[in-house]
Amino acid sequence: MEPLSADHPLVVRVRRIKQTLRADDVVGTPACAADPDLHHPDRVSGLGCPDHKAERKAITVCQACPLTDLCLLQELREVGGVEHVLGVRAGLKQTARQALYLTLAKEGLL
Repeated sequence: MEPLSADHPLVVRVRRIKQTLRADDVVGTPACAADPDLHHPDRVSGLGCPDHKAERKAITVCQACPLTDLCLLQELREVGGVEHVLGVRAGLKQTARQALYLTLAKEGLL
């Protein structure tokens, strides 16, 4: 898997989140709390490939969540390596977040 470009929208999003997100901005319950298993589909699609049905369903749930930015930032802080980036989180499928993680590591943004 190849890293994303430094100006890719996901990389820009992470930079923005890191600069602007404050703890008191975070309110609400994560949308995934209702069905955490939904966000760990049995099959994952490749980067640039159409999402599998289970991924689309989880991504749709994420998109309605008020905590997607926090969720993405939290994962980047917690994950120990690209191999630990699994499932759907922050409205992004696994392969997109893996490529993002590789890019952020390369750019020194983790």
